[in-house]
Amino acid sequence: AARRTSLSMLLKFALLILSLCHAAPLPSCESDTSSHCLGDGADLSPEGIEACLQALGEAGRSAGCNAYLSMLAGCGAEIGSGGVCAESHMNGETAACLVQRTPEEQLSEGCRAALPEKEEAKGLYGIYWKDGKRELDEDEVGELVGDELDTYLRWIKRKKGKKTDRGKERDYAVRTAKKAAASKQIVAKAEEAARAAKQAGEGAKAQQEAAMKAAEAAAADAVATDMTKTLKPFTRSNIKAFAAQAVKQVKDEL
Repeated sequence: AARRTSLSMLLKFALLILSLCHAAPLPSCESDTSSHCLGDGADLSPEGIEACLQALGEAGRSAGCNAYLSMLAGCGAEIGSGGVCAESHMNGETAACLVQRTPEEQLSEGCRAALPEKEEAKGLYGIYWKDGKRELDEDEVGELVGDELDTYLRWIKRKKGKKTDRGKERDYAVRTAKKAAASKQIVAKAEEAARAAKQAGEGAKAQQEAAMKAAEAAAADAVATDMTKTLKPFTRSNIKAFAAQAVKQVKDEL
């Protein structure tokens, strides 16, 4: 049951869609998602993508996808709210954060055990895209060969070319997952503020104000730090709803 909580599913999905297939060493479910979970009649919600991947079973998924899902399961604390890789996870950079950027001593024992063996940083993912996908200059492109060069050229073509129906489906799924994941984070921040006000003996009005202020700040931060630039600003009514949800949650707590 815990594995299928909405936050876990949404955050997993953010990378399933945003990542390209990694030649090495970063694991990914991109090929599995594209091959089995997109297309006419597919459920493009985070829950739908998650259910689709789970329905494939371990034998039906690629080794890279199984490794990716195992990594998420073992590193729940690191990618959850307040975790060392929480922000990177929301921005579709989970594997890079866990495998390449974060010192091992900052990861839990269970997370370290779930990570793939590290290789020397090299090539497209190890060096040039280590901190996120970007356009390379002429000299950098000249350093790429084989599959990595093909991967980069396909990414550039998809980024600049006319979007296909599948590309549009992918973008829609990304935006949906991104907004849902950010919403969860905003509500969590609003809950923290409302709970602190409640513990300080403040009344319902003060708790509501604290939650609203925290939701506004968290919403602005989510948009400002969105590396993919797919997250649009939240409306005033969105933020009020987040604050109301947070206050209700705190009120219902014993």
